[in-house]
Amino acid sequence: MTTASAAAIEQWQDVVPYLLDVDGGRHNLATGMPLELPSMSAAVRAAFRAAVDDPGFSSRVARYHGVLGDEVLRERLAALYGERFALPVSSANVLVTPGAQAAFHAVSALMARRGRKVLFFGPEYPGYRTHQDVRYEMVHSDVVAEGEHEFRYVPPRGTLDSDVGAVVVSRPSNPAGNVISDEALGELLRECAAVDALLVVDNAYAPVIPSLAFRELGMPWAPNVVLVQSFSKGALAGERLGFVLAPEPVIEMFAELQAQVATFPPQLVQLVASILLRDDHYVGLCERDLRERYRQRHQLVGEVLHERMEVPFLLHASDGGQFRWLHLPELRTSTSELFHELKDRGVLVAPSAPFYLPHLHREPHARTSVRIGVTASDAEIEQGLGIFAEVVNAGR
Repeated sequence: MTTASAAAIEQWQDVVPYLLDVDGGRHNLATGMPLELPSMSAAVRAAFRAAVDDPGFSSRVARYHGVLGDEVLRERLAALYGERFALPVSSANVLVTPGAQAAFHAVSALMARRGRKVLFFGPEYPGYRTHQDVRYEMVHSDVVAEGEHEFRYVPPRGTLDSDVGAVVVSRPSNPAGNVISDEALGELLRECAAVDALLVVDNAYAPVIPSLAFRELGMPWAPNVVLVQSFSKGALAGERLGFVLAPEPVIEMFAELQAQVATFPPQLVQLVASILLRDDHYVGLCERDLRERYRQRHQLVGEVLHERMEVPFLLHASDGGQFRWLHLPELRTSTSELFHELKDRGVLVAPSAPFYLPHLHREPHARTSVRIGVTASDAEIEQGLGIFAEVVNAGR
């Protein structure tokens, strides 16, 4: 298929095959593959060795276990997050999951059971849409200018109705890296409570693990709050370990749903995580080494774009996470169509359309934006964005 005849990339499933193509000879700026730091890898390797040598190793891997997860790990997570954010939590408020994605499927399964819809503010991560029997709706975020070359997405107020059973937001967000302010999140929480909806916050990039937010943020807590956390970006992506912090009734509902598909989460990696949290070394690596490396990559993307781009562009404010979000207000085509030309030039970026529901695909930010990953090497980022700028500049 030639570039001219290739179909526009508008669905998430069209992007996914390219996300793992990190060794295929292209500059892959579409991928969400986490950064690998030697200091983080060494800490995890040491924890695995300690886990295998642990006296309880055999019982861990040879027996069945409870659906909630390892009690020691849950206690340490409750203590860590409770102290950091002054949350009134204990191990009873923690559910260990086989990856954070499992928690989002539980949200959808719960809404399917209740016959209520899930609401997003676009752009938002498409991987939350996991259930064919759930109505997913999306409202475009408000766009607020921040200086000459930056903007910020803000959830609009007053968009919830009584059919909404859950609102899901990522913070920092995938794809834009946006951190919704504590004040805006508090207002959204009140709106959710008014219609008896859950507020589900994806903290995959947030403190304490992996601490990829560049601005201070708090954590909400209320009877309808679900906080979804992940170890993936903390050098454990291949092990699929996540956890949920929520009031006990919510934990019980999620545990029931999890038991239907997973019975209980994997055991060895839970022991590894528990060992990593015995002291503050691992958390310190997240907060210092890992966050600083991501901050440097965010800055590099901005610097290269400012140096190479000859057409008007806007970047979302750099709040954290694994991506920068670029909007091209005068692009003559859509980034879904531009994808193939860039691919043929050896560069992969994620077009904006898959991060929106189809009824919003004609909106300017849905047509002419791209998600740029920051986890490639410095050289790949510079070379890839250089080619990207050539292609975009030539089409002006």
